[in-house]
Amino acid sequence: MKRYFVFFGVLFFVVFMNLYCFADSSTEALYAKGGGHRKRGREIPDNPELSGKLKDGIRVIEVKASKYKFDPDPIVVKLGERVRLVVTSTDVAHGLAISEFKVNLSVPAGKTETIEFVADKKGTFYAYCSVYCGPGHGNMRASFIVQ
Repeated sequence: MKRYFVFFGVLFFVVFMNLYCFADSSTEALYAKGGGHRKRGREIPDNPELSGKLKDGIRVIEVKASKYKFDPDPIVVKLGERVRLVVTSTDVAHGLAISEFKVNLSVPAGKTETIEFVADKKGTFYAYCSVYCGPGHGNMRASFIVQ
């Protein structure tokens, strides 16, 4: 019985190391081939266009989450605006989190979820996937810009 525990323990460790520790190198090749997500260090325009549309005083932005990207990227809003993110997962379960605004939304595969908050801090922040979605999960980010 102990041999089975040791075997499965070693197997789990090898799989864990492969998925988490070496994921960066395998996903960089995907991104370099135009896998749909930006590389780290991508330049963002100085004055990007506002995302979504104003409806009844709320900036409504439809966000598509798919392996390993968010669309639109960047997401741009004005300081002080009430923001409604309507997030749809097109493939597997994803999340969308923006720590500075206490946003953390889980979206099941093929479903749409909504969250509202006020963009009360100016700057550029990371929106990132908060639900494990595969080996490129750690690089699934978008810029959230408050002008």
